[in-house]
Amino acid sequence: MYVGREMFNEVADRETARRIFASTVARVEMETHSYCNRRCSYCPNVVGDRLFNEHMPADIWEKVIGGLAEIDYAQHLVLNYYNEPLADRSILDRIREARQRLPKARLMIYSNGDYLEPGLVDELAEAGLDYLHVSIHLKREDAYTDLYVVNRMIEISVRMGIPARIVGLKPGELMIAKARHRTLEIELRGINFSVHGTDRGGLIGDIATAAKRSAPCSFPFAHFVLGFNGMIAPCCHIRSDRPEHAPYVYGNLRDYESIFHAFMSGPAAAWRRELASARPKLPPCDTCAAGVVDDPQALKVFAAAHQAYVEGQPA
Repeated sequence: MYVGREMFNEVADRETARRIFASTVARVEMETHSYCNRRCSYCPNVVGDRLFNEHMPADIWEKVIGGLAEIDYAQHLVLNYYNEPLADRSILDRIREARQRLPKARLMIYSNGDYLEPGLVDELAEAGLDYLHVSIHLKREDAYTDLYVVNRMIEISVRMGIPARIVGLKPGELMIAKARHRTLEIELRGINFSVHGTDRGGLIGDIATAAKRSAPCSFPFAHFVLGFNGMIAPCCHIRSDRPEHAPYVYGNLRDYESIFHAFMSGPAAAWRRELASARPKLPPCDTCAAGVVDDPQALKVFAAAHQAYVEGQPA
């Protein structure tokens, strides 16, 4: 992860922006369409504003994939955000194109499992997907129980036609299972979000939030996140199309010459100036427990960068 001087100021030079993006961005997340069939109480989609389906415009998709191809991107590409990727089978075409143009990237999706059926797993693998994460979600208003998670994992395993084996368990909090496929890594995970959830930048009122945060955050230094409409967020905990979060986005990708300029834009640099320090954080980050930089050596690096490149500089 790069925390040099350029990260804290807008960079207009394309070659410099391109070089820095290539050196530090380890995760790109984008949703290829808007629809999610669920309204989980621990997700911003609970209000039901994702029960429509709008596809990512072709020019936005091309701007991202073309930019990543230009740098021979070899890190994580997650093809969803707040949507359900398997609700629209066009995801298979997106995976195929991404695989063809980004042969070194690790292609990933996170699904609620509701649309998994015999044969779909093989189609995803044949399209070029590397990793399928199946999140075990609760029925509306239900409380987490290990029994429910086990039964749901069995149900999904049967529908996939692939046995799953539990590989991790923290009773009442977390359960992880693996399903063996010849080419595709499949992980099923149940999380008690009342214990481990976040308030998603203040959008979820009934999740217990973290103590007032002061730790630095790594996400704006290493992640690039955008919604189906091309709006760019500093991290996946900001929902780029919610009006409450409108002040936090970088703008639309169409506003920028390239993904590199967007990542090295003024709004992006402002987020990094704010989140590199060990000072108390402002909303929406003040109650977030994600992306925490807590390694002692990394903390020294962030502290030194903030002191050298932010403190005493004009806002």
